[in-house]
Amino acid sequence: MHKRTLRFRVVIKQLWLVVSSFLFVPHFVFAANQLESLPTYSFAEFNIAFVLGLSLPLLIIMALLKPVLRVKWRFLALLTLSLLMQFFAFTSLSQWQTPTLLISGAVFVLSAFLWLQTSLSQNVITKILTWVMVGACVAFICSVFWLREVDVFQLWLVFIGSLVLLTGFTAYHSRVNKTANRRMTILIISVAFYGVALYLWLNVQASIVWVLSLSVLSYLFAIVNGCWGIVEAIQHQLTTLTIESERESNKFETSVVPLDPITNLPSYQQSLLRLKRIVSNKPDSPFVAIVFKPLNFYQVNKVLGHQNSDILLLQLAFNLQQCVCDEQLLVNFNDESTPVRISRLQGLDFLIVLDTRLSNHPVKIVVEDICQKLVAAVPQAMSFKSFSLNFELAFGAAISDDKLDFEQLIAHASDALLSGENQDERVSYFNTQAAVYTERHLAKMEKLKQDIIHQRINWLAQPQISLLDKQFKGFELTIEWQDSDGVSLSTNEFNEIAEFSGEIYQLTKQMITQAFELLSNMHRSGMPAYVAINLSSKDLLETELTDFIEQQAKTVSVSVEYLIIELSEQVLLDSAFRARMMIDQLKALGIKISIDNFSGSYEALRYLRRTAIQQVKIDCALLNNQQNDQSEKTIVNALINLIRKMEIPIVAVGINNREIEKSYLAIGGDIAQGQSIHQGLSVDDAPKWLAHWQKQQCN
Repeated sequence: MHKRTLRFRVVIKQLWLVVSSFLFVPHFVFAANQLESLPTYSFAEFNIAFVLGLSLPLLIIMALLKPVLRVKWRFLALLTLSLLMQFFAFTSLSQWQTPTLLISGAVFVLSAFLWLQTSLSQNVITKILTWVMVGACVAFICSVFWLREVDVFQLWLVFIGSLVLLTGFTAYHSRVNKTANRRMTILIISVAFYGVALYLWLNVQASIVWVLSLSVLSYLFAIVNGCWGIVEAIQHQLTTLTIESERESNKFETSVVPLDPITNLPSYQQSLLRLKRIVSNKPDSPFVAIVFKPLNFYQVNKVLGHQNSDILLLQLAFNLQQCVCDEQLLVNFNDESTPVRISRLQGLDFLIVLDTRLSNHPVKIVVEDICQKLVAAVPQAMSFKSFSLNFELAFGAAISDDKLDFEQLIAHASDALLSGENQDERVSYFNTQAAVYTERHLAKMEKLKQDIIHQRINWLAQPQISLLDKQFKGFELTIEWQDSDGVSLSTNEFNEIAEFSGEIYQLTKQMITQAFELLSNMHRSGMPAYVAINLSSKDLLETELTDFIEQQAKTVSVSVEYLIIELSEQVLLDSAFRARMMIDQLKALGIKISIDNFSGSYEALRYLRRTAIQQVKIDCALLNNQQNDQSEKTIVNALINLIRKMEIPIVAVGINNREIEKSYLAIGGDIAQGQSIHQGLSVDDAPKWLAHWQKQQCN
């Protein structure tokens, strides 16, 4: 292995010396010709010197690369000879000039396109199209010699157009990356222009300078594409040698990895250690973790039991391992003599890791190809005794970033698999934007936790007013909180973060404390009023919370009759039994109960009829005169009329402007809460505001 590497490096050094020497050849030839025959030196002769000076070093380089690399030098030779033949026909031929130009031009175009296709993936379609192009070239050359009655000039245009279309289709079907696609597009366009220019010159409609210039440009673009492919092959060869040397060194450091007793595959921890050893020398190498599982295996466990289902799992793992054991793009979790490309994770999850250093194709195309191989490797019907089942595989893939962490990469692939299962996708890729959203969500939860601990929550009192006589009815205690970006969250967003953070119980206890402090301040000011608080989560339906409310009432010497507990309709329906128990305990203390976000569903109406509720809150934000909200307005109108017939007090929320206020009054509403009354004031300012309101109403 080391001898091959040294030999390869010596050849590269020799190539560099040869290139450095021959770079002066075209300049020398050009200068010598100018000095010796400057008056007769034509544009075509200059291009002959240029092509010779450029092609000879490249041919020698390819000859030196031939022993260590598969280099197809014949395309460059045909390309150069055909172009020189065209220059010779332009300068020295007169009788056979047209056939010579057409034949050499056909060989020139065919060589350029065939050299281009060597850098593409060689599948069945590419090979078929290659032979079709060769056949078209042979047919065109034969027509130049034997079909005298056919207009060969127009046939030349048809030939050029067919080769351009076939090459473009081949390049598109190969799905190369963007850089290679741009290079191929430039070459195809330049060859097309060359063909048109030669046609116009043959019809005496264009200057010879245009034909010569476009032919040389096409020649240069063809050389660039061909040499680019050689450089990529050299890079791939060096990468392969490096990886093989790493495998050789790791072979002596590790013994055979012990396998899972059920599937004969490495476990998660064993595979993780192997991966860390492989990338120890190249921590920034691009890798792709692919986690997959059989979706319907739970049926096997249910029917056969775990012991018998392990046999089918072993059969599945064996087929999958046999399918990819020779896939060099996948990381080997075992030694070279018995390669193992698949690892078993927890449960039914399996893992393969793709090393993208060995592939020049786009990552997602390679991933799709490997996943398709695994799907094809699953037997159509796996049987155990009289039980048979067709397995289906789902895949989740995650591509490594600049900081390679295999534990995190595998976790991301598992998240992508779970997301694909929920969305019924066969191959799902990890969404980095979702990860960023999760990180921000976690940051919000952490900030909320710290704000609750240090009591940095802003409490607002929302007044509830009778719109008919402008009498004050009470306050609802709400929360105003900003995340780390200084953005105020809506009530639903805040409740979601508080519930997921696990701090909603402590937050609710602080709200109860603030509510009784507000009640105490109102009583000391001689203006007793109701204060409502909202229990938005089923996690709050605990007996301890009722005891805490009773304790706070005794602490501030305020009756609990002035407290209103609002329970969301969704909470009542999701936890009906716990909600009824909580309501009974609260009513036993004398606390009033209100249903928030009432929607008028059948279950909610049944609950409202069975339970004595003192208040119902309805969102009336859609009571406006916009045409597209007429149906919502009709629903709100029906709900208000229904609750009024049940003789239950209604509080409308979302009364944010005068238009909604008028609509609410028109359908028989009275008590309201919203921005039209007040956007919310601090708990300390609530008594002052109430005193000012009552004084204003008296005047």
